[in-house]
Amino acid sequence: MKQKKGFDIGNAVIKRGTGIAMILILLILGLRAPLFFSPENIMTVLKQSGVLVMTALSITTVLIVGGFDMGAGALVQLTCNIAAGLIISGVNPALTWVAGLGIGLVMGLINAILVVFVKIPTFVTTLGTMYLMTGMTALYNGGSALTFELIVNFNMMGQGEILGFPIIFLIVLLFCIALNFFFKHTRTGLRMYACGENKNAADIHGIDKRKLMILGYVISGALLGFTGVLQCSYNYGASAVDYGMDFLIRALASAYLGSTFSKTAELSMFGTMISGVFIAALSNAMVINGFSNQIVSGVLGSVLILSILLTVIKKREIGQVTIF
Repeated sequence: MKQKKGFDIGNAVIKRGTGIAMILILLILGLRAPLFFSPENIMTVLKQSGVLVMTALSITTVLIVGGFDMGAGALVQLTCNIAAGLIISGVNPALTWVAGLGIGLVMGLINAILVVFVKIPTFVTTLGTMYLMTGMTALYNGGSALTFELIVNFNMMGQGEILGFPIIFLIVLLFCIALNFFFKHTRTGLRMYACGENKNAADIHGIDKRKLMILGYVISGALLGFTGVLQCSYNYGASAVDYGMDFLIRALASAYLGSTFSKTAELSMFGTMISGVFIAALSNAMVINGFSNQIVSGVLGSVLILSILLTVIKKREIGQVTIF
């Protein structure tokens, strides 16, 4: 009986330890650079976290259903560039949201077809489409940044504020709430969870895994397409720098780190969002403290490895070995 109690306490410590560690790390870095805790910088962090969290929520959607997506960051970059190019060419900015969603849906469907019907492993499929989209982006922008002047109605989404609070963060919060409701309180969402957690049990209960996998990739693709246009709104265009892999690492770290809030390592939208904000804050704090970009990237890579390690440990405790 005592052993069981000790086990429960241990899980409680691990569960709360993630949040405690996040707070302590930011406190230590913040104390070294008080500017970090200024109201202006906190709002900056929330703005900076917007695109990252949206990307992470999109990846979490695929992970929940048992898939994987190496091309998430590349799709965000592609739709960001296309949105910027359309605006520069004189297209109504409102139509860029339609274009982003459409491109995202198509790429999500392509991934789903290759994984579900052609039966190419998810990692290989999305690695291939990642390079495809990276090449398409390079051809589209010709290696140059695509920027434009302020367009109030368009840039308001990425840079605007309501009562001093970033609109982009409010948008992300609404998406997080909607996705959490879908996965936790609808029959389809719960079946997607079941499909990802235990494929054999899903088969026994007659759940159509193929349809759910397709749905997961399509939803994720649409979200990523929207995120790319949101990035364009935030950045007043598209950068020539290839940031797809950097986005991917940060988003995966957010998703897996968010799962460590659960004692069963269950993926969750709110866990992903909290972790995404933490990673944005960590990057911001390290830059303020004078750390180089190389060190920041190394730390974020370490966070990804650690979060996956914690997830694997928790999965093994409940009899699940693999995480993707």
